[in-house]
Amino acid sequence: MRCIFLLAGSILFGSQLKAQDTVHLSLSEILKLAETNYPRLKASRYELEASKANIKLQRQANNPQLDAAYQANLATHNNTSGMFYPQYVLPISGPPSSENDYSPVTGSAASLLFQWQPGAFGERKSKINLAEAASQTVQSKNEEEIFTHKVKVSSQYIDAVYFQQLLKLYEDNIRISENQLRQVKVLAVTGLRPGVDTALILAELSRTRIEWLKIKNLFNGALSSLQQSVASDSIIVSKDSAFYSSLPQGTTIDTSEHPARKTARLSVEEYKIQRSSISKLTAPHLSFWGTTYARGSGVNYNGTVKTLDGFALNRFNYGAGVQIAVPLLNHALVNTQLRQQDLLIKSEQEKLNQVSLELKEQRKLSETTFSNAVSIVRETPVQVHGAEYAFNAMQTRYTTGLVNYTELLQTQSGLLKARIELVKSQAELWKALLYKAAVYGDLNLFINQVK
Repeated sequence: MRCIFLLAGSILFGSQLKAQDTVHLSLSEILKLAETNYPRLKASRYELEASKANIKLQRQANNPQLDAAYQANLATHNNTSGMFYPQYVLPISGPPSSENDYSPVTGSAASLLFQWQPGAFGERKSKINLAEAASQTVQSKNEEEIFTHKVKVSSQYIDAVYFQQLLKLYEDNIRISENQLRQVKVLAVTGLRPGVDTALILAELSRTRIEWLKIKNLFNGALSSLQQSVASDSIIVSKDSAFYSSLPQGTTIDTSEHPARKTARLSVEEYKIQRSSISKLTAPHLSFWGTTYARGSGVNYNGTVKTLDGFALNRFNYGAGVQIAVPLLNHALVNTQLRQQDLLIKSEQEKLNQVSLELKEQRKLSETTFSNAVSIVRETPVQVHGAEYAFNAMQTRYTTGLVNYTELLQTQSGLLKARIELVKSQAELWKALLYKAAVYGDLNLFINQVK
């Protein structure tokens, strides 16, 4: 049988339930729903898409540029020849006037400018490689977040099923006490049992109902947490107890790399590629350009002013060129950046070593934890069987008047405790398997055994 979950209307802890449409989901379907709906995971997916877009952006960054422009101006006739620093000054082109003349003249210009920096000497390739490495790291982080969240949802799933099983145990105990109450009332009338037993059973019945209500609150809290992790408007509840019908096995572990270690390893590689990109800052920069342009001026070549003629283009030119620029004084700065990057790479490498060390120790612990959990689960049925035998025997003796209700209640409490221990040990075994799957980075080890 598969462990089936029921989706119903939304709930907050302690709030009133509202009826909604329901749908049946398996655990794997619930995990898929959580992966699709949970806001933090959705945000990570958008970050991943943005990192992929950055790769395309870096590939397009060296595309040629072609700009067309036209301008019309009105400015004073005055102008002088000579060089000046262009910042904060808008130059007025044209020949100088014989003297200051503040009358306005028109001017115009149109151009078509082509520019291309091909990113030679490895500069362009290094930027693309860095963008690809950064995207791979983001993708690994995304996979790690999904994995971690699925582990969390699976743990909440186990808790919900566990509390539901406890509710059933306490409901069975309530039915036992109710049957005892009906039986004692008959025996009290005939004088075979004292009337005080009725009061004792009522007290025990009330105590059991209070415990049931407490566990019900825990069950609702577990459902609320699960609902939040799935980011659904519906409540997820366990439909049956098939989760406890079989015991999981510690099967062969997938040898694929753990998501956390993969993220740390890719981070080291990204920092190394970033170092290579920094080293390209001392390489020459190659660029090509070409232009065709035209000028119009309201000042004739002989100095006469024809104001409106400036809006017409009357001189046409073209030009082309290639430029190579070498950053001669950049080596000291780049060397400092490289030393800094080397330290960052060592830092990321030690983080990778730390993750590997922690996973190694956690895997050893998970094996021991799972092995002990299996041993406990195999032992607890013996305890339950003994408690059931003792309770049935004591109930017969109580009916025949050989023991009092206090002795019967002790065996009844022992039976409930033994059954609770069995359910608890089963839940802990599934938690141990989930922990083992988490530290080995193979969640299918857990999911595939939830039948």
